[in-house]
Amino acid sequence: MNAFDIVYLFSYFVILYCSVLWFSVFFVHRNTIFVNPRPKRYPSLTVLVPAYNEEKKIRKCLDSLLNLDYPKLKIMAINDGSKDRTLKILKEYEKKGVKVLSKKNSGKADSLNYALRFVNTELFMCMDADSYPSPDCIKKMVGYMEDKTVAGVTPALKIDEVKTFMQKIQWVEYVFSIFLRKLFSIFQCQYVLPGPGSIYRTQLIKELGGFDSKSITEDMEIAFRLQSRKYNLENSIDAYVYTDAPSSFRDLFKQRVRWYRGYLHNIKKYFNLVGNPKYGNLGVFLIPINFVWIFVLFVLFFIPLYTLVSNFMTILNVFSLVGIPPINLSLGFDVMYIDFYSFFLLTFVILSIATILVSLSSSREKIEFKKRYLFYISYMFIYPFLFSIFWIFSVFYEIRGAKRKW
Repeated sequence: MNAFDIVYLFSYFVILYCSVLWFSVFFVHRNTIFVNPRPKRYPSLTVLVPAYNEEKKIRKCLDSLLNLDYPKLKIMAINDGSKDRTLKILKEYEKKGVKVLSKKNSGKADSLNYALRFVNTELFMCMDADSYPSPDCIKKMVGYMEDKTVAGVTPALKIDEVKTFMQKIQWVEYVFSIFLRKLFSIFQCQYVLPGPGSIYRTQLIKELGGFDSKSITEDMEIAFRLQSRKYNLENSIDAYVYTDAPSSFRDLFKQRVRWYRGYLHNIKKYFNLVGNPKYGNLGVFLIPINFVWIFVLFVLFFIPLYTLVSNFMTILNVFSLVGIPPINLSLGFDVMYIDFYSFFLLTFVILSIATILVSLSSSREKIEFKKRYLFYISYMFIYPFLFSIFWIFSVFYEIRGAKRKW
């Protein structure tokens, strides 16, 4: 067994360990995972909708907010210096009770902070202009806020429309995230309060100075900040919010590099959480295991790439000496280890299928294999490589000191 085999063995152990852990947590809590605490009252709530050049999506968002089934609701839309018809469309909704604010373009976080000055309700919800909630979304979430240690509640995000190949892969990813985010909330280690649909305590966020306008992932930064102050974050697994997803590789690359660089920046900012038992599973388990996962991704990407290049160079060398290309195009693994790698490949496939099935069940989605077989296959065999590429470039940009931007 060579060094590559040992590294591979460690990587597959991490995959197996995490999969078994999350399945175990799900099994133990299977009877309560879909139960939201019933609220004793309905606290007042304002929905904040920052919008920059959203003329194509803003109507759908505001119409869905106006149709929310919640008794004490205010809606506030913030035009962030849009150059299209966004402000004009927002003005049309003033007669329907939507309060419209307008300011120079300064970014989402700054827009939220500007709007918070006018919020006088007990709670507020953020809603991206290209997203919309299900009618019963808020009612399913506010019950968690009766626990005074809870500072925020996250929804269950789904992709609104799936048209392109990249969106098909993301559709499965979002479904899996619904399952995983609920388990994170049980473990009390959520580190993102997603922009579309998360609910906060108004006074608390004001006391903390609002959102960090310098952060490229303000929804992640505020989650870390709240966790660093020992507040809990909860999740409703069936409070659905539908959102747009990048349609091309280029747009997905830009989004994920921003997310992952934001994660690395927040880890640096809140490094005191790492390995610190005072911050529970977030500090002791999740942040450290995330770094292990980054290592695993690098391994699963670079070792096959190294093996492929090494074999190709060997073929060229033999061809230059003998003049005949070799018949045996080995992948570089000893024959005695073929069962070893076959076993872990089979294990990976089985775990992937099980994860997809549990995620579909958790998100109340049908399998529809004939319609979605490409979704599942692409997620299992293409998404891991995309995920690795995004992380590799994110780390590279951070090391290089590239400017962080939206």
